[in-house]
Amino acid sequence: MEAFEAAMAWMGPEFGNQHYWFRGVTNRSFGLTPGAYWRQEYDELENLIYLVQEGRSYCQVGELDDWRTYYLAQHHGIPTRLLDWTESFTSALFFALDGWDGETTPCVWIVRPDLLNEQSISWRGVITPEQNKELNIWLPRSIAQGRKRIQSEGYWYDNGLPVAIYPRRENARVIAQQGTFTVHGTEREGLEEWVLSFENPNEVLHRVDLEGIDGTAVMGQLRALGVKRHFIYPDVDNYVKHLRQVFGW
Repeated sequence: MEAFEAAMAWMGPEFGNQHYWFRGVTNRSFGLTPGAYWRQEYDELENLIYLVQEGRSYCQVGELDDWRTYYLAQHHGIPTRLLDWTESFTSALFFALDGWDGETTPCVWIVRPDLLNEQSISWRGVITPEQNKELNIWLPRSIAQGRKRIQSEGYWYDNGLPVAIYPRRENARVIAQQGTFTVHGTEREGLEEWVLSFENPNEVLHRVDLEGIDGTAVMGQLRALGVKRHFIYPDVDNYVKHLRQVFGW
């Protein structure tokens, strides 16, 4: 698969010893700006309050200042400051081609999350919000109050900047998709723009363009590899969509 070969060429022979996350996009012209920020005059906090107050009629929704609530909102289509990533290249390739209209050039972004965090919190690694309460300053209510910078155990946490987070995997979709996130802070700059300020931006972020790809053939190859719609979206509606794609009815 040419796309995988291109990704491997950038990651190099030591890829198994490093953190790499992948993000599939149907159009390479789309930047790495989260939905809450590329929309004009969008109020993230207001929409999340509605989810917390009314969404419990339909699923288990936590409190507003809870990372689980934030993950849930993102995975059910509410625009947030989160960007979805996956630890699986084949899953990212599925996302790049799922719903692709054949007119644009899809792509897969690859990021080194540990190097992102080295820039934002001066720690070279992936961080878990549930075990690091300092990250609560990236939650919606805190962001709405403006930029904050706090120090804890020798590290500075600046919620103006993006940070790469490893979520607790309690949500079925997060588990199925091997999902991870970057979360933007108060600054609205796209991730690909922010990275340009790094000393070696090409070591942190890379885009694999899928120019000239045969989407139908590759989706068939992905199904053969076990990457199927109802495995990515584990519910009966997506199982039926999988059957429709396979049998053409």
